[in-house]
Amino acid sequence: MSRIPTFVTASEHVYSVLKQWVLSGELAPGEKIDQDAVAARLGVSKMPVRSALDKLAAQDLVLLHSHRGVTVTPLSAQHLEDIYLVRCNLEGLAVQLATEQLTPEDVTLLNGMIQKQEELAGHENLDTEAILAANREFHMFIYGLAQRPVLMSIIERLWEQSERYRRILLIQPGMVDGSLNEHRHLVELMTRKQAEEASRFLVEHNRKTQKVVLSVMQNNENSEER
Repeated sequence: MSRIPTFVTASEHVYSVLKQWVLSGELAPGEKIDQDAVAARLGVSKMPVRSALDKLAAQDLVLLHSHRGVTVTPLSAQHLEDIYLVRCNLEGLAVQLATEQLTPEDVTLLNGMIQKQEELAGHENLDTEAILAANREFHMFIYGLAQRPVLMSIIERLWEQSERYRRILLIQPGMVDGSLNEHRHLVELMTRKQAEEASRFLVEHNRKTQKVVLSVMQNNENSEER
């Protein structure tokens, strides 16, 4: 049974836990969610569970079915394409705007974030959660420099929908090191105030991620069909 933290409502706690289970894959794509089991495990009634699932459905992380209950939203090539189509456009814009606002102090902070990622990548056993968090911190710091709250809120939501796909990327050999090299180059372009070039490079960075994830998904599907 999970203890509800002080000053957090039951609904907020259940939402936070369920969301983490979905994003981490503990609740697998396509899996049916047993609401009674969730309520028992978390020590709450079904009401906060239903409320949490409604919020997750609004974020496209679960699907509500009239007669089949609730399932985790499946991963699909079309969903991946839809997410990255919007992400590339919005994040490219954010990088362009951020480059215009970039200060030497920002560059120092970004290089420190890259160093942190390098240290995490150097460990023999990769800490997936720590790497995901460090990667998100790096990107969100850049997008935040654009100083466009509406743009930022949309990007953050898309990142949450993308997290299950990014986990696929992390298990591929050499992808963490490759991503770090691209992070360094992005910061170099931004430091030189090459806003359009930085924007284009960020889009290439995202599309490369999409391409690798799609390839892995297709290979997994082919293996299951054999």
